[in-house]
Amino acid sequence: MPYSPREKSRLRENVYIRRSTGDDISDQEVVIRKEIRKYALRDEENSFYFYEDVEELSEEPHRHRIEFDEHIQILEEVYNTHVLTTPNSRFHRLPLCVKKVPCEESIERFFEMMKDVPSLFSSDKNTLPVLAFMGHAGYSRTSFAMILGTLVMAHKVGYPQQANEPSKPFDPESRNYEMCEFWVVEELCRILPNGQQLKKEVDTVVDLLGDMSHLRKEVVSAKQKLDNIQEDFQIYGRSAKEYYLEKSLKHLEQYCYLIIINGYLHEQFPRMFRQSFTSWMLQRSEIYRVFAQADSVERMFNPELILKGVRFLVADDYLGLDVLSSQREVKVSNFRRVPGLPVYGMSQPNSEGLAKVVKTLVGPKHNHSSIHSFNLRGEVVVEFEGCTYTPRELSGLTKNIVIPGCTCQEIENWEKTLKKEILKSHNTLQVYQDVTDPRESKAFTEGMTVQEIYENQQKDTPNLYYYRFPNRSPETMLSEQDIDSIVGVITGLDDIYTDEDGPALLFNCQTGKSVSTVAMAIAGLLIWHKKGFPYGTKLGEQERISVPQAEYTKGEFSCVMLLVRRLPKGSQVKREVDLMLDKCSETMTPMHYHLREIIFSTYNKIKSAKTPEESTVLRFQSLSYLERYIYLILINSYLHMERATSWKKPFSQWMKEIGHRLGVYNILNNLDFGELENTEARTMGTIKERWCYQYPQRGTIRGTLV
Repeated sequence: MPYSPREKSRLRENVYIRRSTGDDISDQEVVIRKEIRKYALRDEENSFYFYEDVEELSEEPHRHRIEFDEHIQILEEVYNTHVLTTPNSRFHRLPLCVKKVPCEESIERFFEMMKDVPSLFSSDKNTLPVLAFMGHAGYSRTSFAMILGTLVMAHKVGYPQQANEPSKPFDPESRNYEMCEFWVVEELCRILPNGQQLKKEVDTVVDLLGDMSHLRKEVVSAKQKLDNIQEDFQIYGRSAKEYYLEKSLKHLEQYCYLIIINGYLHEQFPRMFRQSFTSWMLQRSEIYRVFAQADSVERMFNPELILKGVRFLVADDYLGLDVLSSQREVKVSNFRRVPGLPVYGMSQPNSEGLAKVVKTLVGPKHNHSSIHSFNLRGEVVVEFEGCTYTPRELSGLTKNIVIPGCTCQEIENWEKTLKKEILKSHNTLQVYQDVTDPRESKAFTEGMTVQEIYENQQKDTPNLYYYRFPNRSPETMLSEQDIDSIVGVITGLDDIYTDEDGPALLFNCQTGKSVSTVAMAIAGLLIWHKKGFPYGTKLGEQERISVPQAEYTKGEFSCVMLLVRRLPKGSQVKREVDLMLDKCSETMTPMHYHLREIIFSTYNKIKSAKTPEESTVLRFQSLSYLERYIYLILINSYLHMERATSWKKPFSQWMKEIGHRLGVYNILNNLDFGELENTEARTMGTIKERWCYQYPQRGTIRGTLV
């Protein structure tokens, strides 16, 4: 009888050992066997208790006599006995996670196993190996592995005829969910070469092996159960909506993963997997961005939630936001400038604030020839009667509701819809002017979207230009494509090089602190590359820092220094970034915010975290800040290396070509704080873990997957 260790409070759930190999688990089984025997020998009858029916729990647990090690066999011993007596057979252990998609290491180990099967790569299509997969119940993980194995076989003998039939293009207005035509699948097919054909081939294999567990039907079934919930209830001690959303997302991500793997097989099977799966994935980092957007519930933007008082409008400006006391002068919080550069940052402006800022920048005090304003917010923002608001949940009034993967055009359309519906309803709404105060009743008669605020100001200031690049959260780095766009806008400004003052580059996020400062640093570095670097970037020109553990305050973490060693003139590149961050911080002193120093200060908070959830959040934040710092160093290296061609090659392309050769993605995929922590504490180190991270205690689920 096979047994597996489980938590006493969760007898139906297996214990998963994170990122473990087959050898790791076998070692754990040996330890468990020793523990069982040790406790059994303490009993008068040498007995130990085992559960055999966790569903009924009748007459459980059962006593079994355990006197010698041979009374318990680990899995490796069971199968190796048969392997040794059966010619040409092999036993491999491939640990797959129950609740999530497999990690890259597991898939890579599978392909390494396939390399050792000579008949798989022979020209004779009749010599096929037999692949037998076994899981706990032979259901979910087993079915996934069977599809994976069949995809490999299909690349040797060919796909069934129906895989070659033409596929219909995606129709966003009429999605066929039975065929898994979800938004995330559409995005994945868009970025992968021949994406729709890859999907068609996977669909054929899924249908072929769908007798016991049909992957697409599993997604749709969980989605339908989620859609049918009118009033939420508890299932297995948790919200039913969360349970079925998590279940549908798990199967949907597995489905997406199979499409990705099929793309890898098309390229690497003829080459006998010369490039590892992990390396192949890292070279296509945009795939991780798509995975991070799989939870598309918020894309079902519904203004009725505001009108019915389910969600509330919360004012962007609040007591304590304006740390830099700029409201008195320009009516916008945290307005500031990078010293010596035409680069500015601020919080979200309303109509009056934007007018004041524009007047200040083009007036005699600054005399800028034009203003280029960049909005980096990834949530819906509308202005009503001179105050900007964003929708939020009552349970998370300080947490923005970010819509994953939204484009500038999509978010502006949602803002127009929200404004239109609120003004049309003539309802009195409950709004929060400050989350620390009771909500107030407001009847709005006029409103504007953010784009309309700028369009209105452009009537008086024709040389004002507006751009929007929605960002996921304050901690995360701008996407490589957004960096391309920002660099493209700035390098396309002729007067930035000829005019002493030049155009003003104005960046804003909600608070004017985090994301806007990152963008300001990028813009400042680019201007330095055209106008020359100031004092402080060469050897011997830096200020000495005399504080405990100064090397970490200066950003000299092991992964950063590894990157510096690999980059051409890496130390110089880092010094330039450090000076730029110091310059950005000079005008932010009251905020106590420095893009480099916040890495170590956030990491130190982990030690005093009161709960595991708080510790995980702080670790995610500290590693995201570290990743952001590494990206700034990479951007500066890109600016150096591509300067001769005036940066015609986009940063995203440079990362794929040059960055990949330098092993940049390997560094980003193994982020940690080196000697500061033990191996067990190193979570969130992979790109996938960070980019796909969801904060705990998400708001109530208000929609469904699309």
